[in-house]
Amino acid sequence: MNIRLLHRDEIDLPRWNGCVHYAPNSLIYGYAWYLDNVADNWWGLVEDDYQSVFPLPWNDKLFGIKRLYQPPLCQQLGLFTVNGFSEARIKAFLQAIPKEFKHSQLAFNDSMSAIQRLSDYKVVERPNYLLPLNQAYEKLYEKYSSNHKRNIKKGEKANLFATSSIKPEDFVAQLEQEMLRKGEQFPQATYHAALRIIYNALHRGQGFFMLCLNEQKEVCAAVFWLLNGARYINLLNYTTPAGKEVGAMPYLIDLFIQGQANKPMFIDFEGSSIPGIARFYEGFGAENMPFYQWTENRLPWWIRWKG
Repeated sequence: MNIRLLHRDEIDLPRWNGCVHYAPNSLIYGYAWYLDNVADNWWGLVEDDYQSVFPLPWNDKLFGIKRLYQPPLCQQLGLFTVNGFSEARIKAFLQAIPKEFKHSQLAFNDSMSAIQRLSDYKVVERPNYLLPLNQAYEKLYEKYSSNHKRNIKKGEKANLFATSSIKPEDFVAQLEQEMLRKGEQFPQATYHAALRIIYNALHRGQGFFMLCLNEQKEVCAAVFWLLNGARYINLLNYTTPAGKEVGAMPYLIDLFIQGQANKPMFIDFEGSSIPGIARFYEGFGAENMPFYQWTENRLPWWIRWKG
């Protein structure tokens, strides 16, 4: 097994993207175009003739010290390979990470469960909720929580209707407004990255909007879905105050499930460790398919934090 470190400008992009595409655990986050739009910088570890690839997003914003970090809007990375996820392969890639990175915190995809058996590393399991859609809608609906069913009926009584028509700039601006309304905020760089990803995904046919409006044609809830093979990824979403009163988000997701039922696809809700959000996703019958957060801390003592 020959593992090489390649800087971004040394990577053969068609081969890199080909590996991500054909890997059984392919995820849109691993493609070069996606990494280019979310990471400050990134390099890659490559096995042999691009049979395995491993993105290394990094920055030097901490006193000029290089560190690996998980970019925003990029839930899972790690190893993408056509060669299998043995403990030996995972360990070899981790050992190939350059020592110049003094702190590392990366989220590894759900195919890397073997990392939990490698006692040399600090690994924390993180939840992610997936909903298979390969059943009739009636069967899927049976698994909804009673609260979701009540909210869906509210949306029906409010005569909400769906559309896909919104400008990316308007979607992101409304998202920021609703985050502020909740007392939360992303860094501005994340909103800029969101716009880049949305435009790129739309251009590539790998993303689409879904919104529901009330009778006054006001947006009540909106989702931007990424299309990743058999996976619909709930990348970004928001609900307005008017939408919360009429169960707009459960209504909107239910409409989407109705349209996709009985297909060999699944919804990736992108998980959450926040109990209320986790319950919301579980309320559609979604099941936890965890991924893994890996941390290594070799910072100098004078800036070391509990990693």
